[in-house]
Amino acid sequence: MSFVTEDSEYGKLEAYRPSKRTWFFVLGVTLTYFYFFLNFPKPVFFGFLGVPLLLIAVYHVSNPRSWLLLLPVAITFGNTVYGYGPFYIATATVAVLSASLFYLITKIAGFRDFPRFPLPVYILLLAYLSQLVSMFISLHHHENLVGNTLREANKLFLAAVLIPVVYDWYGRGEWLIRMLKMLSLMLLAMSIYGIYQYNAGNLDTLGERASGYDLAGRVYSTIAGGPNSYSGVLELLVPAVLASMFVFKARIWKGIAFAAALLGMQNVLYTFSRGGFLTVTFACFVYLVYRYRKKIWIPILAITIFAGGLLANVDEFKRQLTVFGDTRSLIMDTSFLHRYTSYKGFINSIEKSPIVGAGWGSREFFHGRTSLYAFWEVRHEDSVNKINRFGGLNSLILEMPYKGGIFSALSLLLLIAAIGVTSLKLLKSGGDKSLGMGLICSLAAFMVHQAVDNLVPWPQTGAFFWLVFALLISIAYPCCGKEKDSL
Repeated sequence: MSFVTEDSEYGKLEAYRPSKRTWFFVLGVTLTYFYFFLNFPKPVFFGFLGVPLLLIAVYHVSNPRSWLLLLPVAITFGNTVYGYGPFYIATATVAVLSASLFYLITKIAGFRDFPRFPLPVYILLLAYLSQLVSMFISLHHHENLVGNTLREANKLFLAAVLIPVVYDWYGRGEWLIRMLKMLSLMLLAMSIYGIYQYNAGNLDTLGERASGYDLAGRVYSTIAGGPNSYSGVLELLVPAVLASMFVFKARIWKGIAFAAALLGMQNVLYTFSRGGFLTVTFACFVYLVYRYRKKIWIPILAITIFAGGLLANVDEFKRQLTVFGDTRSLIMDTSFLHRYTSYKGFINSIEKSPIVGAGWGSREFFHGRTSLYAFWEVRHEDSVNKINRFGGLNSLILEMPYKGGIFSALSLLLLIAAIGVTSLKLLKSGGDKSLGMGLICSLAAFMVHQAVDNLVPWPQTGAFFWLVFALLISIAYPCCGKEKDSL
């Protein structure tokens, strides 16, 4: 029996006929697979299956930058938390640290030069050194456990290790476009899932009802930090993806970016975060005004359509709209009362200990008994036992001087200065000003929100913050003394 096939272009081609050795090999692999599946735990089974597949994939895709394009995917879906001794670690954190280590090993093993990093990177290094001084003061002045202090004092800058990776590998050319495409896809995925969450009807509404709102539930999509943390991710991605839409050349990618930005804006409303609602709306409007400054009717039309959609659903989005008219409800809202009482206590504590602060590694706990408004007031306690989880005070602007004293306050000022220097450089003589302006709007919206929230320490939100900031640095300082897109 002859195994031949007809082919119109190449004529007769002989079909592939596996040898007996090949059949025995396939049978052996199959039997081994089922043996591991039936007799070993899942980690061993997945290791047996995953390692060969990984080796095959690495053989076929050898460019390391192609692999790290999956980093936004790992951050987006890296909400699983694993116990690690007395602490926990999120998958997103593992992905960020692994990506940085992979970059470092690739550079060293290949004897490749590191780029000349621009001024903002050195300002950030000074910011981290200032934070380290605050950490050592906390270690020597307070009686907190060393592990608790080290972990909490470094949480703000943990994902900053992404800056060299992004600046060197994804800051220009086609790799920059590919990273923007990945961010657009991830925003689209998060937004679609957020809409599904909102309409599925299984979100917790207890907190909203206790605050006096009858909501369907606040969406958080794939972000483990909850609705507020998700709103921070949207602040970072929606204006950035909106700006990316004008960079993409293919219509399909323009459509994906537009859909992601539009659905992302809808997700902002579904988080019912007033801070996120105001900052994302204003950031997108500012970007459209910048983009269409010669056709100002376009941003005006866009904000008019958006306002019309809100007014048509005024009952559904009553919580956000209180900032525009219902002053009494706004003032009496438990969230605002909570913040007023907490911030007043924080400021008093800062005044009492402006140099050393309350100490990193301490534990926040909640103490109430307030009969008038029945809300919880945040107080503070030094850690004397191991702490599994840290909750950030709901204001990054106040937490830094409150816990770390004057050196942490200086660290935060240097971080803000780095963003400011990068933004000014881009607007004066940077690369793509249109895309850069979108990233500036993203970071500005996010940092404004940090006055009334503290979102950077959440692993997924913090990773996206440093990723977007790294892209802004790359666009503002496009020349790094290397050949375009070279490794």
